Amino acid sequence: MSKTENKNSRFSLITNFIYRNDKIILTAHETPDGDAIGSEIALFHVLVKLGKEVRIINADPSGLRYKFLDTDGNIELLDDINTLPEHLSNWGLVILDTNDTENIGLVSKEILPFVRDFFILDHHEGGGNIVTANHIESEASSTCELLYELFTEMKVDICFDSAQALFTGIVYDTGSFIYPKTTAKTFKIAEKLVQLGVQPNKVYSHVYESNSISSLMLQSKVLATLEFHFNQHVAVQQMTKSMIIACDANYDEADTLINTPLKSHDILVSIFLKENLEGILRCSLRSKGNIDVAVIAQEYGGGGHKTAAGFKSKLPLEEIKEKVLKKLEVYF
Repeated sequence: MSKTENKNSRFSLITNFIYRNDKIILTAHETPDGDAIGSEIALFHVLVKLGKEVRIINADPSGLRYKFLDTDGNIELLDDINTLPEHLSNWGLVILDTNDTENIGLVSKEILPFVRDFFILDHHEGGGNIVTANHIESEASSTCELLYELFTEMKVDICFDSAQALFTGIVYDTGSFIYPKTTAKTFKIAEKLVQLGVQPNKVYSHVYESNSISSLMLQSKVLATLEFHFNQHVAVQQMTKSMIIACDANYDEADTLINTPLKSHDILVSIFLKENLEGILRCSLRSKGNIDVAVIAQEYGGGGHKTAAGFKSKLPLEEIKEKVLKKLEVYF
């Protein structure tokens, strides 16, 4: 597809960005999840096929559960200055699965200010104040769903590695096809990816059935912190740095616990307060019905979707808990 051919298309901004940059760095949000990593791997293979020089550079390491998507080790960790390519001014940067340039960790300081141009492709709410070209569709189930449609519009062949990465991202960000933004189109795309050779049972096993024994110990500690508020309609769980160390576990191995309280009919909001090994506090929020947790996350510099959002904070855990609960009072 030439630049003129995609001039008036739905994805014209990003296709033009791709065609005018021969060297492209891909990155995603901190503590990258299935949609972030799936997006990076899928786009990596397509760009390489288009003859681009491509690097994937993240601020945080990928969880071991996603290793099956990156068997060649294409994802690099920005752990020191030696990771950076020479002459960053010759490179373009694509930021995937977040529209907050402060949510890409060290990449925002070591790479973003020095590249020739950057582009944001995302599906989260917000992003209206971004001074750059971007493509944000907040109604999409996932960034991987958008990428499938981009690849279709560009008329590029999707190899198995890209297909598996896209399917993984869709499965993760739809909660295995149950979250509100899952549509008939989502299922149609998933069907196309399965037709390309993706095995859903294997993807599910890698993402949800590959945790270590130490992760089970960590999860038991987290569940032991469970408390209820607002007549048992709001659940709060906590994970501290000391818990992770005591269990010799990985930070991301407890992330699915945010959804556990929502299995109860009575729970309308789930709050998960968690410290990583650096002591940085993150607050994850999930909700049912008309409770908009994205508004709360945005007030503290975060973002997400109406029913799934989060933010980072430098405040003490107990203080953040009380502030979030205070914001929820209006619903109860």
